[in-house]
Amino acid sequence: MGIPYYYCILNTLLNRNPNGVKGLVDWIAVRNDLLSGKPVLVFDSAEREAETDMIFYAGVIDPGKITYLRKNAGGLICFVSGSKFREALQLPFMTEILAKHPVLREISTRKPRYGDPPAFNIWLNHVDTKTGINDNDKALTIKALHRVAELVYKGFTTEALETFKREFYAPGHVPLLTSRGIANRRGHTELATALALITGLTPSMVIAEMLAEGISLPYEDAQRYARRNGLMFINGFDIITEAEKRGFLYD
Repeated sequence: MGIPYYYCILNTLLNRNPNGVKGLVDWIAVRNDLLSGKPVLVFDSAEREAETDMIFYAGVIDPGKITYLRKNAGGLICFVSGSKFREALQLPFMTEILAKHPVLREISTRKPRYGDPPAFNIWLNHVDTKTGINDNDKALTIKALHRVAELVYKGFTTEALETFKREFYAPGHVPLLTSRGIANRRGHTELATALALITGLTPSMVIAEMLAEGISLPYEDAQRYARRNGLMFINGFDIITEAEKRGFLYD
C-alpha cells in the first residue's frame, strides 16, 4: 500500500518548517535561502550561550545585508570560516597571542561562563576601506575575505596567503573567527562552518547575535521573528547531528 497523499504533503511542510523542529531540516532549502541572500537563524543550545545568531553566506554579502544585521540582529558582526582557512593563512587564535604578553597572559587564560575558549583570530579592514566601520566598508572587507576563503577551499593556499597579506590591515573593524571543529567546540563559529559544509557552500559566513533590550533575544522571540519574516530557524542540535552523520567534525 502506498504512502497516503496527505502524509506526503505533511512531511513536505514539516521539512520546510522554519521553527527548527529536531530532525526536520530541509538542507536544500537552507542552501537556497543562503544563496538567494536570505539569512538563517541558528540557536546554539540552552546548555551553552542560549543565543540565536543571524547568519548570511558571505558570498552574497553587500552593504544592505550588513545594515540588516546591524538593525535586526544587533550583535557583533563577524566573518567566520573553518580550520582549513586558519591553517592556510597561519593564523593564531587571539588567546594564543595574548598568552605571550606578560600582563595580558592572566586575563587571556580565563574562559567565558559557557566554558569554551573564544574563536577570535584577528580584527581586519580591507586596504581600500576609509575607516572600516561603516556598512559599505564592512561589506568590502567581508567580500574580500570570502574571495580568500574560496581560494583556500579550492586548494590555492599560496595565492590565498599572498592575497590575504596584500589586501588587509590590522587591527580593523571586522572580527575574523575560525572553527575548531564540531568535535572540539560547539559554538556559533563551528555551527556556521558546519552549516556551510552541510549545504555545499564554501565555509565563509557572516554572523551576528540577535539581541533584545539589555539581553540576548529569547529563544521563543527568535522563533517568532523567523516565522514573521519567512526565515529558517535551525537548532544547533540538528547541525551537529547532520555534521556527525556526514563526517564534518574537524573543519
